[in-house]
Amino acid sequence: MVYAWRRHLAAAAARIEALGAADEELLSTQMTVGFADLSRFTSLSNDLDDSGLAALVENFETRCADIVTAHGGRVIKTLGDAVLFVTDDPLEGTRTAIDLVKQIAMRTELPNVCVGLATGSVVSRLGDVYGPPVNLAARLSHVARSNRVLVDDATAAALSGEFDTRALPPRPLRGFGNVSPITVTERRGFRSR
Repeated sequence: MVYAWRRHLAAAAARIEALGAADEELLSTQMTVGFADLSRFTSLSNDLDDSGLAALVENFETRCADIVTAHGGRVIKTLGDAVLFVTDDPLEGTRTAIDLVKQIAMRTELPNVCVGLATGSVVSRLGDVYGPPVNLAARLSHVARSNRVLVDDATAAALSGEFDTRALPPRPLRGFGNVSPITVTERRGFRSR
């Protein structure tokens, strides 16, 4: 964990130096924010010793980082059993999320994953991101079933027919009221890039 935090700190420092920013680096931009969350992590972690738990978390974080960066995204941070990532484009964010689900599901040593995506204006400061899309992506990942991707309306509207979408019944999401999450799956016969 210390190594991961050092990597995040070094990346944030490098961005500030590259931008020549002072203490007031504060950027608002449109992004797609994703949360990838391990299913049943609490019960699984109760059955592991410290070294087994550390190996599981490191494996998950490494796999997620590899997949996110391969799609041109950026891992912002890890939060326990979840990885927060961003992409500049909702379509690429969805491709990333689908790839995360597929690749994590193929690894027998890892539990399933749930992914939530939301698109909108976020504030970026010192390498972290803040705003409603961050919170909504986290809430969506918590209500997603195992090996599923749930998105908000803004993300779904930008998918241009590459994926199948289906609105689910409204459910209460803390801080957002009743929301109808949208499940996203690969369109059969459609080959993503």
